Amino acid sequence: MQPSRRLVLAGLAGTLALHRAEAQGRPEFYPIPVELLSGLDRLNGRVSLGSTNPDVTIVEFFDYNCGFCRRTARDVRPLIQSEKGLRFVLVNYAVLGLPSIMATRVALAFSRQKAERYLDFHERMFAQGGVRDAEMALEVAAKLGANRSKLIEDADSDAVTAAMKAAASLGENLAFQATPSFLVGREGFSGALTLEQKRAAIRAFRQCEKASCA
Repeated sequence: MQPSRRLVLAGLAGTLALHRAEAQGRPEFYPIPVELLSGLDRLNGRVSLGSTNPDVTIVEFFDYNCGFCRRTARDVRPLIQSEKGLRFVLVNYAVLGLPSIMATRVALAFSRQKAERYLDFHERMFAQGGVRDAEMALEVAAKLGANRSKLIEDADSDAVTAAMKAAASLGENLAFQATPSFLVGREGFSGALTLEQKRAAIRAFRQCEKASCA
């Protein structure tokens, strides 16, 4: 059983109107073919936060040099703290040039070494000013207790390269042309969602689960 697109859009309608001026950040929403979602389960490098037995999952595709991603990064901790049945999945989706690609390599290496500290890493990366690149990511990771030499080795590994290619391929298949982009159930949202919009999508998903809608 999948959530009703009608319910999700209805749940978001009230909050979308508050952000008409932010054209780049206004999300485009559309249903995702179910066969594409299987790629997410096989995606190495994704980071899962929050509930291990969720009733709703939000997946965010982001880039560390994306301004709208910087805003939405502030929402992750409040959401997983207040929504006890929520799993929040972060997918590094480096689409904004070489600095983003190199930062993502370090981020994925960090997630392999210090998975339990990834949300701290994520928040601290977006708290930095300037371009977020490999050196900045290495500095943030080291402050969180990661081994710098091991990070550099892993960042250049075939496993990290494969994870990045898989994320790029999945994002393309899902037609995500902006960062951040989100999945909530079978609903795709290409573009930024505010905290209020994420909460509305969660409510709509749960409402539809209770109503057993298609």
